Amino acid sequence: MLEEKSSSLTNLMDYYNYTINALNFSRRSGIEDTIKKIEEGKSVIFTAPTGYGKTTMTEVLALAAIKGNEVFDRVIHVLPLRSIVQDLYRKLLKNSEKLGIDKREIAAQDMDFTDSPYFLKKVNITTLDTFILNLFKVPVAEIKRVIKGNGSHFEIPRAMIYSSIVIFDEFHLFSEEGRPLTSTIASLRALNDLGVPFIIMTATLSENIKGLIKKELEINGNLCEVNANDFSIERKISMDFIDDEKLTINQLVEKFPIDKNKKTLIVFNTRKDAIEAYKILKHFNPLLLHSKFNKIDRTKKIESIDDYNLVISTQVIEAGIDKSFDRLITEAAPASSIIQRAGRVARYGGYGEVIIFPFRGYVYDRDEVNETLNEIRKRGSIDQSLMSVSKGHSDLNPMLLKSLELIDDNVLFSLTSRDLIEEECNLTREVSLVMGFPPGCYSVNCAIPLTEEEALKELESNKKVIKDGKEEYLDAIPRRDCISIYFLKKGIDGIVIKGYDETGGIL
Repeated sequence: MLEEKSSSLTNLMDYYNYTINALNFSRRSGIEDTIKKIEEGKSVIFTAPTGYGKTTMTEVLALAAIKGNEVFDRVIHVLPLRSIVQDLYRKLLKNSEKLGIDKREIAAQDMDFTDSPYFLKKVNITTLDTFILNLFKVPVAEIKRVIKGNGSHFEIPRAMIYSSIVIFDEFHLFSEEGRPLTSTIASLRALNDLGVPFIIMTATLSENIKGLIKKELEINGNLCEVNANDFSIERKISMDFIDDEKLTINQLVEKFPIDKNKKTLIVFNTRKDAIEAYKILKHFNPLLLHSKFNKIDRTKKIESIDDYNLVISTQVIEAGIDKSFDRLITEAAPASSIIQRAGRVARYGGYGEVIIFPFRGYVYDRDEVNETLNEIRKRGSIDQSLMSVSKGHSDLNPMLLKSLELIDDNVLFSLTSRDLIEEECNLTREVSLVMGFPPGCYSVNCAIPLTEEEALKELESNKKVIKDGKEEYLDAIPRRDCISIYFLKKGIDGIVIKGYDETGGIL
């Protein structure tokens, strides 16, 4: 019956109506308006608050891609973090039967998980790094061939992209200045030039970044904005501020005791501080979340998060984790981060608490953090309007932007792609081709992505690497070369890392 009903649908709004009925979801005018704009041949910047249900958009478009429509053949959903690709993948699989979707048409793809390396499936969930490489002629399935100068079948993933609708989700995490923002803008340019529809989805995007997108794409009427204003949750949030910059973790929980009957989320801006707090508060049996867990352990953590009353996390909690807490204790951060973190409090309504402690000086711009904090104090609340104080850094790398444009326009050759990667080492913040393996487990499921700096630090204390599934010792550390590129040339799979723990990750 499901198959009969879905096969009779003719346009995207039909698919939307079918989806919300099948999944028993509430109507969302923001999603409806976005879908209508896509049918009109537009691309859309879609802004909606946390908890709005933006994932419904992907489910609607996935159904349309599989059953057929006149706008696109497939869906590519691009996420900023590897850590949340599998989360969305599982969510789509969970609802696929209700929608009459063949699970085999849904795929997850990142630098470690090769379910659909050429984007051949109808629904592809991927990371920014994988998407950028596939778009700019370095298909991840053949990256070793490219680095060795043997060429690749780059036209295959590019053809799949050109016949898709591309969703850039959690866009505020793409818009960090430098390489990630530059590579993302270059990809939007390429898609726009060929008439490939795209949706930029976010809860927090500054006017500065929106203006940059419009300016760089030079779109005349093809890009429009949809702002969701039909969603509100009845919740009451109390605010509290800690001014003592010398307050320790123990003093913090003495001042705001951990209540076993409430779910508490503590968020730090750095992994180091989160791990330190985890060790100090271990007697509360907390769950620790950060970016340096392997896929197996991260999946276990996300699936068991409801079993814990205390979760200690870094920024990874800001994207793709649909959980609600009674209390948030967070380090001060820029507006976009604070809005995302606060969106995890009383997510589905009710009463909640937000406690902000002083900025510890790392990762973010201090002036922007202070300006955000002052505005929150003045307003006594945290909502989307707080983005008015966001600077929204928009510094592009002009050389990288030009290089990517030349690669995209050069129809015949991909040699410059290899040259660019060797020169830049990585094109986005998240791309990290160096894999770390705990001793004894050398499959991709056990791998933890390392930055160049982290990889170098590990090699300085331990020169043990993995090649063809076996341990070897590295003769010399490639200090002058990009480690990830050096490893690809030498056929090295990754580094054996010390100190990995399934509860603490890389400590």
